[in-house]
Amino acid sequence: MDLTTTTTTNQITNCASCFNQINQDDAFCTSCGYPLKGSEEEQKNFIMEKNTKEIYLEEENRQIKKSGYALYYIAAATFLSGLILYGTSKNPEIKSTLLLVNTVLAVIYAALGFWSKWKPLAAIISGSALYALVFILNAVTSPLTIFSGIILKIFIVVNFVRGIQSAIRADKLRKDLNIG
Repeated sequence: MDLTTTTTTNQITNCASCFNQINQDDAFCTSCGYPLKGSEEEQKNFIMEKNTKEIYLEEENRQIKKSGYALYYIAAATFLSGLILYGTSKNPEIKSTLLLVNTVLAVIYAALGFWSKWKPLAAIISGSALYALVFILNAVTSPLTIFSGIILKIFIVVNFVRGIQSAIRADKLRKDLNIG
């Protein structure tokens, strides 16, 4: 029995940009879009643009991390304020409720901070929405809380806005760079 094998004329090599396997007959890398048959200048420009996007992605990830840390700080501050309210409250019926509510909020903020490592946009939006809801509820029950720590509250809101913007830009950069 005679077995014949056929070989394809397409040689398989690796892309100079993403190192995935490519066929030499391809004009562009199917993974990253590198111009395989482009001029040397087009290939250099592609690599420079990719490197620039990677630098921007690192910057966006740093801001996202800051927003994630802000969620941890809010969790700690919420828990500490619950302990302080528990210790200073003169109404024994409210003491344990204040501690319980603040502890639950602190756990939620901490969980959102942890979640922000994998799903930063959803976690930061959820954290900022929860923060706004707590702010509004506190303002309804005690209007003077609006002005209490206003500088810190503004700082936190600005941090969340920057985190949301950075998460959106990072998602776009990851898409442009074909990063999962």
